[in-house]
Amino acid sequence: MSLFSADNKLIQFIDKYVDFMLLQLLTAVCCLPVFTIGPAYTAKYYTSMKLARGEAPNVLKSFMKALKENFRQGILLEFPAVPAILILIVDWYLTGSTYLGVFTYVLLSVMIVVTFVVYMVYAFAFPLLARYHAGTGRILKSALTVGMGKLWVSIIFMLCTAVLVWACIEWIIYGAFVWLIGGAGLCWIRSLLLVRVMDDIEKKES
Repeated sequence: MSLFSADNKLIQFIDKYVDFMLLQLLTAVCCLPVFTIGPAYTAKYYTSMKLARGEAPNVLKSFMKALKENFRQGILLEFPAVPAILILIVDWYLTGSTYLGVFTYVLLSVMIVVTFVVYMVYAFAFPLLARYHAGTGRILKSALTVGMGKLWVSIIFMLCTAVLVWACIEWIIYGAFVWLIGGAGLCWIRSLLLVRVMDDIEKKES
């Protein structure tokens, strides 16, 4: 078998990795207006789950199709996240700058749990929107249910995000490359897990 043959496993791996890197770039560009973060992440997971399933879509066409189809609801899904994140930022600042003895550690514990829950909901909300047609409220409720039901997946997702943020800060000079290469790899891992979660959901529904 030729090194550059389409049947070569290494070439197939590299080809798919390049697709995930392209997906990272497309998502970043479409997130720039800020209010389009929701649609962009929905399109990202729509395409990444197809790649993870081995359906080999055209990344650009698949991404733009999902972006167009989920644009309005992606924005609506993003809206509740804005006040939640702002409140969390203020609460973390106040918790870190105010010492109230033992009560500080209680508040810190509560903040960690609330932050994890908000993260977990949105870690599943956009992939669920990418996969199913449902109202915004139902998507958020289902994301919480799925996240709690697949707690080990939620923890892996948060660890993946933490590792990527840490790596970008640790090698800040090469942060863009770390984000692109590392983010593509972590997106692949997350997508494989999401495919497994979605398949489990559909088996139970059937």
